[in-house]
Amino acid sequence: MTTKAKTILLFLPSIVFTILVSCRNESDLLVEANPNQIIEANSKVADLMSKVSANDGSIDNIIDNSTCFTVKLPLTVIANGSEQIINSEEDFQIIEDIFSGSSDDTDTLEIIYPITIIFSDYTEQVITNNSELESVTTTCTSDDTNIECVDFKYPFEISYFDSENEIAQILTMNNDRELFGFLEDLKEGDVANISFPITIVFTNDTEITIDGTDELEEVIEDSLEDCDEDDSTIDDFSTTITQGTWEVQKYKDNESNETQNYKDFVFTFLADGSISIEDSSTGEVFDGTWSVVTRADGGLNAILDFGSTPPLDKLGNNWNVKKVQDTRIMLDERTGPGVSKDELFFQQIR
Repeated sequence: MTTKAKTILLFLPSIVFTILVSCRNESDLLVEANPNQIIEANSKVADLMSKVSANDGSIDNIIDNSTCFTVKLPLTVIANGSEQIINSEEDFQIIEDIFSGSSDDTDTLEIIYPITIIFSDYTEQVITNNSELESVTTTCTSDDTNIECVDFKYPFEISYFDSENEIAQILTMNNDRELFGFLEDLKEGDVANISFPITIVFTNDTEITIDGTDELEEVIEDSLEDCDEDDSTIDDFSTTITQGTWEVQKYKDNESNETQNYKDFVFTFLADGSISIEDSSTGEVFDGTWSVVTRADGGLNAILDFGSTPPLDKLGNNWNVKKVQDTRIMLDERTGPGVSKDELFFQQIR
């Protein structure tokens, strides 16, 4: 008996195939799969699963102000002068509570270095100071990689045949990182089938049971529109944007990322509809206006005017309000299918 794959049988009447593999220990491993359970390398469902399981950089924005990566825990921070050890995602609330209980106009958060950041593909980088973190933040553009509104419920199993090494095994996926790594390593010719049913969870905590790859692909695709929907009201937007000061976290003009052009500008949105913009590098102050209206479809449009001085003039637009969060406002320009969108994200300054 050798390690070579001895038999691959395709049973067309039942649309079931069987892979029979001989192992070094003389035992045989049988893997049976329905075609509607199979994941193939570079397939659409594999791509969608990768995006769902990619590292979600938005969960710790209160720490790093970036959706491109997360900071590896535990880490130590000093929030408004109070030293805190952050051991888990639940501990982010400690910082929120400190900031919300402060009477100061400006909250401060100091990170104790070195830290390790984790990108959407789970690669890691050690950061030793604020300058390095700022450099990565301003150049990182991968925040659209992750599908944030859908999650897999773990564990679940995948039966896998490695065509190159002729090894068959049953793998248990316990978390996003394991699933993402498995999908990244999946090669042409490999056979992988999910042990359905599996469960996916939406951001509102509702769950749905999935019985095959066709249904999985359809459900994830259908959820993408909901991922971008935001039910914020005019009051939500107005209350949020008039709190504190803001900076441009991201500005994309079509396919060109021009965020770096705005790194020195500090924006203050006032309740009377005016905007004060200070260039921190020169001390110059510019004026603008803002307003927000409800569209016929129930969504919001933010009408921003920053005057005619470059590069601020490029930010003026009738923007679609994509999402309003406590410390971040995401705007984009609605366009037709297949057309790149302008995007403008504001991040509240600590």
